[in-house]
Amino acid sequence: MKIGYQGIAGSYSEAASIQYQERKQAEIKNLDMLGYNSFVELVQDVASQKLDAAMMPVENSTTGLIDRTMDLYRGQSVLATAEVYQPVQHILWGVPGGRIEDLEEVYSHPEALSQCRNFFAAHPWIQPIAYTDTAQSAKLVADEQNPKLAALASPRCGDLYQLIPLQKEIQSEETNTTRFFLMESFVEPGEGIGKYLQEMRGEHPKRTRLMLYVETPHKPGALAKLLNTFNLYDCNLEGLDARPIADQPFAYGFFIEVDISHVGIDMEIFWKTLAYASNRMQLIGCFEPMNDGKIGGEAYATA
Repeated sequence: MKIGYQGIAGSYSEAASIQYQERKQAEIKNLDMLGYNSFVELVQDVASQKLDAAMMPVENSTTGLIDRTMDLYRGQSVLATAEVYQPVQHILWGVPGGRIEDLEEVYSHPEALSQCRNFFAAHPWIQPIAYTDTAQSAKLVADEQNPKLAALASPRCGDLYQLIPLQKEIQSEETNTTRFFLMESFVEPGEGIGKYLQEMRGEHPKRTRLMLYVETPHKPGALAKLLNTFNLYDCNLEGLDARPIADQPFAYGFFIEVDISHVGIDMEIFWKTLAYASNRMQLIGCFEPMNDGKIGGEAYATA
């Protein structure tokens, strides 16, 4: 099985891929993990089946929805079939002999930098510099060998790039966790999404979480009508995020996550009812929820 992830060895995406392999070791005998430079390439290669799957971050417990990845799924032939929760333990890595007092710049992915605002507020002389990702930031610092530079990256990066910890766990929230989706290729079947979901219910009864992208008519009460449909069928709404629609200024679509474990009707009826209340609807994910926020702690520590 080929799983792609954004970044290089030591990234949190790689750690999430390792965690998924450990969770599915009875099903996955040979896992080939491939690092990518961009999320766009990842989605394209999954949609075209050059990859079996991609491990992509979609949400963080501190900063919320990661829209730069979620937006890539709109209109693409991909589907989230599993989720992984990865604890985020940012370490400030420097070169041997480096000290926090001497630092001038700290490199990391923008998300990681934003998750450590308290540290930068307490050290105003240090400038946060956005870089490609956390692991590549660590490699940059190792290559430069400059005691005025440091990187925010995972615990594994220290051994990989021969760096020393200047401070551990500097994220603003101790429980900081990133959620990943395992994205696979998906082409809407000829019989429709409702039929597909009904079959999923029989074959995979634990896949009770849906992620949808929905655009509603631009008129009063349109979104309320859609949300009332979820209430009608006893769904638990888990998330609702608005995103701008391309080339339609100030018009918005919605990523909606919903628990369908208590839906008692045929899924074809359920889907048709939702479609009636919307202009556009795309199934983004159908997966088993693993959302206690603690999954993967042990796997991460050994990654």
